[in-house]
Amino acid sequence: MKTGKKIISFIMLIVLVFQVYAQEELVFNEEFKREVVNNTASIMRDKYLSAETGKIMGEYIISQYKKGAYDSLNEVNEFCNKLTSDMRFIDNDKHLFVFYSQEEAWEVKAYHHLLPEKEIQELNKMYLEMDKRENFGYKKVELLEGNVGYLKLSYFTISDTSNQALIGSMQFLSNSDAIIIDLRDNGGGEGNDLLLNYFLPPQLKYLGSMSCRDTSMNQEFWTLTDVPGKRMPEVDLYVLTNKRTFSAAEGLAFSLQKLERAIIVGETTKGGGHPVDILIVKGDVLTQFPICKSNEPNWESVGIKPDIEVASSEALTAAYKIAVEKILEKTLDAQHKVELEKILEKLKKE
Repeated sequence: MKTGKKIISFIMLIVLVFQVYAQEELVFNEEFKREVVNNTASIMRDKYLSAETGKIMGEYIISQYKKGAYDSLNEVNEFCNKLTSDMRFIDNDKHLFVFYSQEEAWEVKAYHHLLPEKEIQELNKMYLEMDKRENFGYKKVELLEGNVGYLKLSYFTISDTSNQALIGSMQFLSNSDAIIIDLRDNGGGEGNDLLLNYFLPPQLKYLGSMSCRDTSMNQEFWTLTDVPGKRMPEVDLYVLTNKRTFSAAEGLAFSLQKLERAIIVGETTKGGGHPVDILIVKGDVLTQFPICKSNEPNWESVGIKPDIEVASSEALTAAYKIAVEKILEKTLDAQHKVELEKILEKLKKE
């Protein structure tokens, strides 16, 4: 979705269009524009995080339509981009979009049970296979020289199957003297609290809460008292970020920084702090919008500022160097000291 959870190649999209579902041909005309504007305005009024802002936003795009602001737009993506721009003129939330996507329309229709059950099952099976090929976002797990663990996480998803990839990664890293979690270019997805808890003690602790337009969704967040496998509450921890780190990825960085549990290294993140919903506007035109907000300090629009600010391309080397220096300070093994000093020399040359 727009959060970065799913990525489909052009070839896969063609397969979906011509082999899986029969899509209605898009008729992009004045009636279509009017319906999209009115339906989007209605969704913003009824569902947007702030009822007042949603009402103003809806009124604004309707007034823009009546003024002829969309008359010259003859292509659906251009029209959606203009609508997004006008809505962000009222509230510049980076989770706010109007967009055209057959692939994401299928996903939303499946989620809301607007497709036949057989098609929903086929679609879910297809996404599961795609996630498997991406190893559920766990792109690289390795042990760097000096016993420094490294995890590259490209997006977040939650399921029993994806948790097996997480548990396996944590087991592999469990004897590291330091761990680097690389969230550069991670666009978010579904936040997974299990990962956070591997680096915290087992005692129950309040983490925060969120408030939603639909108050039945209000939620408190607490640490987990049990995780599968070994916890690492004292291992030196570093998180790499850049300007494309977004949404759920920012959530993990924020929590670890707030708890003073990790050192954030890299660039200030993109700034998407609100949980979202995605709804069908008309056909394969959708809107994504915020529905909840954190009651803690919120990084929406401002991002997470790193503890150590360096260019994205230099973040791994910078974190690796600090990790090795700290391990060197603590080790009593003379031979290991020599090995660590050699690693530092190499890193200084880089």
